[in-house]
Amino acid sequence: MSPKLITVFGATGAQGSSVVRSLQQNKSKSFAVRGITRNPASESATKLANQGVEVVKADGWDKESLVAAFRGSWGVFANTNSDDAVFESPNETRTELDLGKIIVDAAAAAGVEVFVYSGMASAREASGGKVPVDAFDHKHAIGEYARSIGAFKAVVIVSAGWYFENFLIQDIAPLFGGFPFTPSEDGTFVFRSPKWGGEEDVPFIAMADDYGDIVHGIFLEPEKWASESTLVQGVSDIKSLDEVTEAFEKATGKKSRFEAIPNWQDLEVYGIRALETVKGMFGFCQASGGRYYGVKTERGTAAELKKKAAVACGKSGEEASLLSLEQYFKREFGGK
Repeated sequence: MSPKLITVFGATGAQGSSVVRSLQQNKSKSFAVRGITRNPASESATKLANQGVEVVKADGWDKESLVAAFRGSWGVFANTNSDDAVFESPNETRTELDLGKIIVDAAAAAGVEVFVYSGMASAREASGGKVPVDAFDHKHAIGEYARSIGAFKAVVIVSAGWYFENFLIQDIAPLFGGFPFTPSEDGTFVFRSPKWGGEEDVPFIAMADDYGDIVHGIFLEPEKWASESTLVQGVSDIKSLDEVTEAFEKATGKKSRFEAIPNWQDLEVYGIRALETVKGMFGFCQASGGRYYGVKTERGTAAELKKKAAVACGKSGEEASLLSLEQYFKREFGGK
């Protein structure tokens, strides 16, 4: 049987590259992988090509180029970038929702059967209209649009939690008290942010280690996850923000603590668009009782999908389990 072709929109990004990497490790060679990029000559695109990925050029705003790029694909994984530079222009009237609809329509026109989208719960709906957040609301609407047109045999929405990898970005650490790079005056590594809300059950995802496997697991049985009400939670670990610093202290031996900013609106983000989304995330999560996904946070589904993908990749034991935040901190910071 010929391998099923899966085309990844955003193949050079953090999400897309994780999906590509996992699918390529499938031992049965069930899937062939194609990656879409705006610049096939870029370093990241060249790296994909060298790994055996078919790299094709297309632009998300150009439907015809996308139809050509999707043609022959059984499945598509798509992630739209809320922080794309195009949205920074004050004169830009197009939205992420507009982009998402073009991608969905192109996949439908190309005859794609399985459409997996990296979506979100609606912040507006989860917070009862109190705290709308464009990135969440637009991604939610894109997923609903894909389901509504009736063009696919299966539409699955998978939603990434808070990236473990965000803790590696030194430029944003000062916004959160310097954690985990710069200690306070008393030598303690302080993570400072608004509280999450509800049970403080923050969903964290190891993007490089787990997210691609979760999506891989979906592609193994897409019909199982295509319920109209299902949003697959991309979760590696669930921790309160207090527990985040506890995990860091256990993993590194470095004294750490969490300090809450009383009002989420007081989180200073210096007008940076991507961080305004983070600020809004705290707002709608507090207003919704911590319901980042619109429902209670759980990791059982992600664990099941991770295991199925790991088996397909010939892995077992610890490699078939989701990564914990403490394991991640130990790996990245334990020897430093």
